[in-house]
Amino acid sequence: MNAETLSSVFEAGRGNRAVELLAQTTFAMRADPGFVEREDDLAAAVFLAEEEPAALAADALDQVFGRIDAAESLDRRAEATAKGRDGLTAEIAALPSPVREAALQAMAEQHRWTFAGLGIQRLALFSDRGEQAELLRIEPGHGVADHDHEDEELTLVLTGAYHDGHAAYRPGDVSVARPGFVHTPKAEPGEVCYVLLAYRGAPRFKGVFGLAQRAFGFPTPLSKRS
Repeated sequence: MNAETLSSVFEAGRGNRAVELLAQTTFAMRADPGFVEREDDLAAAVFLAEEEPAALAADALDQVFGRIDAAESLDRRAEATAKGRDGLTAEIAALPSPVREAALQAMAEQHRWTFAGLGIQRLALFSDRGEQAELLRIEPGHGVADHDHEDEELTLVLTGAYHDGHAAYRPGDVSVARPGFVHTPKAEPGEVCYVLLAYRGAPRFKGVFGLAQRAFGFPTPLSKRS
């Protein structure tokens, strides 16, 4: 995937709540001083390429400090939420702020983590006019079975890493999968892999796993719905 393709994907996603969450989270990761950019980091190149010089507003400094205070407030809220809670909640509290807030909101609205296969858990964040956003938590060495796609699916790696049989993806990487692209995402050894998904339609699983699609909670392709 080249920078032009990714740029067009984000541009086409304007107004799409799920894609905008993914884009905001990507930007937040790159704004973090701890994020290490790579020479092959195309997503970062897209954001830089789309920036245009602009004159500073008279209250620009106040706005910056205001955003810093707001970010610190979100961090304090996340830390308070994680205290005394289970390890899963603590993991969520450590995620980039846009997806962290979406996940905490979903959990407050009684969205439940669901079983999605051995070593995999899913949290539905929201559904907006057919556009889905969700978190996947994948234990090292586990992954999703072979599947195609009913429509476009964007995947942002938040922590850990995975390989889908075509390429390796690390924190900050974005994968774009469309109908006809079959892959087998599997978390690599080491850290637990969290990914943020933004998609329309549903995965089309291959083999026996497809029979258990409903039981695992994955959406069912539109063509198979009654």
